[in-house]
Amino acid sequence: MTQESDLSTIEFGWVEKIASVTMQRAVKKYLHLRPTQKSLPPSADQTPRLLYIHIPFCLTLCPYCSFHKFRFDEPSARRYFELLHQEMRMVHALGYRFDSIYFGGGTTTILPRELAETIDLAKSLFEIREVSCESDPQHLSDLEDEYLRGKIDRLSIGIQSFDDETLKQIGRYKKFGSSLEQYTKVKKAIPLFPIVNIDMIYNYPNQSEEALHCEIDTILTLRPPQVTFYPLMYAPGIRESLNQRWGILSDTQEAKLYRIILERMGAVYTQRSSWAWSLADEGIIDEYVIERSEYVGIGSGAFSFIGDTLYANTFSLPEYADALTHKRLPITHSLAFPKRAIRQYRMMVELFGLSPDREHLWMETLFLKLFGRVHGGKVSARGSYLFSVMMREFYNGMDYVRETMRRDLKKEDGYIGDKS
Repeated sequence: MTQESDLSTIEFGWVEKIASVTMQRAVKKYLHLRPTQKSLPPSADQTPRLLYIHIPFCLTLCPYCSFHKFRFDEPSARRYFELLHQEMRMVHALGYRFDSIYFGGGTTTILPRELAETIDLAKSLFEIREVSCESDPQHLSDLEDEYLRGKIDRLSIGIQSFDDETLKQIGRYKKFGSSLEQYTKVKKAIPLFPIVNIDMIYNYPNQSEEALHCEIDTILTLRPPQVTFYPLMYAPGIRESLNQRWGILSDTQEAKLYRIILERMGAVYTQRSSWAWSLADEGIIDEYVIERSEYVGIGSGAFSFIGDTLYANTFSLPEYADALTHKRLPITHSLAFPKRAIRQYRMMVELFGLSPDREHLWMETLFLKLFGRVHGGKVSARGSYLFSVMMREFYNGMDYVRETMRRDLKKEDGYIGDKS
């Protein structure tokens, strides 16, 4: 990205407002998955794709997290990993090839031995070069388990904040400890893995510029290989309650804080996307969709995108078990996109990733050039913020999809009975 003098002009202006409204309308128009009998088609080629694996278990549930998860039940979780292995073999039988794995959750490291066995199985079936795994400060000690030693290439740790008052506000202080305790755990983890990323959230209601500077001071002292800054996002279903509990989010404040992130982080780190920063110029980052236009997801609540179709696995654990017990992939919903919508999505994702636009949609390109969001073939600082806003709205759309899929779940949908 060009770190030019337009840092001072970053704002949530009318261009960003138009983009935000346009994305909101687009996700409402397109992101309506419907029940389907379709299944994942056989692979049409030998192109290596990314394999996403979802582990939907947490010991406690964070109020702002919109991802698919259930409270941890050990017998269910152990059975789940067995089923996950079966699903992976079925995908392999369809001819798919993968060179990278991304484990998301939930808490992926909640059962270290089962996680290690899953990695080993994937490496026996596919030519895996890179394994990326999410975790949280509470479970970092699990990663020292002998079963996992040397198996994870990139560890992404959800820190969210190094400010104690913020941690208390969002319910993470009691759960994960003070900012100093979390700092100490991350510092200990950094030498153990080739890449350690920390996830941070900014634009908490009433977060001051001074508070963000303090957060970044801590990060620059810690110097993790990667840092990802996400704007705080309220999922549609809990937005009203969080507005009352935490406060209303401000787009104007978000733009001011984003400017600080670009200025401070850009002095030390290489910007990899609108949100991601790295001490190196390569390696997988959290937003893997930037480099992978197609991917396959396995596990309850996982999504796959192949060809023109988005597939969704069931969010119910008993339904997930039943499908695999009867030798069926657990896909329950799908959505086929028109070609132009796919090209617009790919254009947004590529520019969010600060990559050259390969779609060449003339009207959209003209708009971006005319208003200085793309300059000389590169994304400007103002463009980086614009694509942050657009990706934020896309994520909110996916949150709505997850909420819709989970709406009718009952308590028993979080448990798997025994094999009998």
